[in-house]
Amino acid sequence: MFKIFETRSTEECLCDKYKHLMHKAYKLALTDKEESDRLNAKAKTILKELRRMQYDKIDS
Repeated sequence: MFKIFETRSTEECLCDKYKHLMHKAYKLALTDKEESDRLNAKAKTILKELRRMQYDKIDS
């Protein structure tokens, strides 16, 4: 009923981090290209880790 007490898996946490970083990189792309590229590189490493774990709920 409540999701307060549910623990999330590491895959779900990494997926949320990936989505957050990609959204932030997209927003920054118009103003700060270097920061956007840095965030994009971080997101790509998380995506590689998710693929290594064979997490299928991420869309690339």
